[in-house]
Amino acid sequence: MKKYFMFTFLLLSLLLQTACAPSTQNVEGEKWIIFSEEQASELGIADGFGQATEYWSPTEADVRALENGTAAYLQENADYFYPQGIPVWERLNEYNRQYAGLILNGKKFVYANYFCTSTGTDWKQDFVFVLDGGDCYFQFKYNADTGEFFDLQVNGEA
Repeated sequence: MKKYFMFTFLLLSLLLQTACAPSTQNVEGEKWIIFSEEQASELGIADGFGQATEYWSPTEADVRALENGTAAYLQENADYFYPQGIPVWERLNEYNRQYAGLILNGKKFVYANYFCTSTGTDWKQDFVFVLDGGDCYFQFKYNADTGEFFDLQVNGEA
């Protein structure tokens, strides 16, 4: 009986450690990727102002909540976009998306990078950074704890 208890305890401990360990794997869908804490650090992902001090790994639930509010946030900030054709918030399914967890001044947020073309890079492995390109490229931050969207940046047009 004692051996059975010890084996069960060890197995349960191993399962709990595995379930609670931070993810070192990227989480991905067809049109999006969540970079793990380690990958974001290795890539040197920074917010639109070039700042990043620490990283964390957002969950798929964090990203689903973000995506549920993105269209409304972009519509509320329509003046950031150049008026042309169909509004961005109605074309979100055309964009690929990269998400990374950044910590600035002790606050955790999800940095969202949206783009309609990856300029030949493997966007599920490499961070896409492009100058210009208009509303084909935009970024914003999302506080997963409060549900707040902020710091929308839309690329300019050359």
